[in-house]
Amino acid sequence: MTDHSKEPLLVTKDEPQTSSPERGALPWLKYGSLGFLILQNSSHVLLLRYSRVVEGDCRAYVTSVAVLFAELFKLGFCLFCLLFVEKGPLSMLSRLRIDIWDRKLDTVKVAVPALCYTLQNNLQFVAASHLGAALLQLLYQTKTLSTAIFGVVILGKSLRCNQWLALTILVVGVVMAQGSQRGASAASKGNVMVGVCAAVGVSICSGFASVYLEKILKGDKTALLVRNVQLCIFSIPLQLIAIYQNDWAQVQTQGWMHGFCWSTWAVVCMFAFGGLLVAVVIRFADNNLKNLAMALAILVSCIASVPLFNFQPNKIFAGGASFVIASIFLYAWQPKVATPYLPVAATERTSMMTETPTK
Repeated sequence: MTDHSKEPLLVTKDEPQTSSPERGALPWLKYGSLGFLILQNSSHVLLLRYSRVVEGDCRAYVTSVAVLFAELFKLGFCLFCLLFVEKGPLSMLSRLRIDIWDRKLDTVKVAVPALCYTLQNNLQFVAASHLGAALLQLLYQTKTLSTAIFGVVILGKSLRCNQWLALTILVVGVVMAQGSQRGASAASKGNVMVGVCAAVGVSICSGFASVYLEKILKGDKTALLVRNVQLCIFSIPLQLIAIYQNDWAQVQTQGWMHGFCWSTWAVVCMFAFGGLLVAVVIRFADNNLKNLAMALAILVSCIASVPLFNFQPNKIFAGGASFVIASIFLYAWQPKVATPYLPVAATERTSMMTETPTK
């Protein structure tokens, strides 16, 4: 789940660099990307929650195995795309050798975010097992807070006043939404505090991995597909270790595929391909469309949770959700810088006053 939304799929030396990838995009393409972002952001939490509460054996799947399959699918998809783009297996292997094997130090640096993303994916299943989709969607927005804090601490970035205000409003909104759901833990058969801690852990892992990648890979031109291959090189062994330590007995007795239904495979495909597709589609959406997509995804998740999970929002939750949505737009808002007044020189004013207009 890397965040390289502005990177091209593959960078070649002969390819001319365009200053604005969406310059020639049609309006329908931009608004089509808006619809896709809304669908992906909302379906992520809805499918994840549904797979954990569906009746029968479908919810009995081993979550660590699902994460492993998602990483394997992602690796296969990236290699297939590289095979197509490089027009042959030999060219693909040569590209991977240059970008991965010949640059061993840069490849090893990716191990840290790979660990973060692996932990993040596993924590998402824990959070979805204890929290409703609506609250989970709001808690995921705290990744903005974690990314901002790590950006200030690690990269030395500075935030505008409106961004600090937006982060404060975000925290207030999340606390309000979480507090309104304390009585719903018994009905949802989960522990709200465990789910909240897991969701916050997801945000911390996501924020730290994003800032870490930005720090170590600043100016790096590695393509998105190759970068994900690098991440899979580390994430797949890490996930195998997690299965062996935590779920190996269950895998031995029930098998790797126990409980895998259509909802489970949908979640696996969402984890495998969702981030890659978003990284491509998001290039055609400006900041306003991205913020609108996130706000509408929150609304869609809340509305869809009513019939799907018998979610009953109250006024406090609605107020918290409104605060979170407002913080999204406030954080992205950039005040216009006033043009400084440039006084006219005295000699220039004199010449302008003495000039006679020509007929």
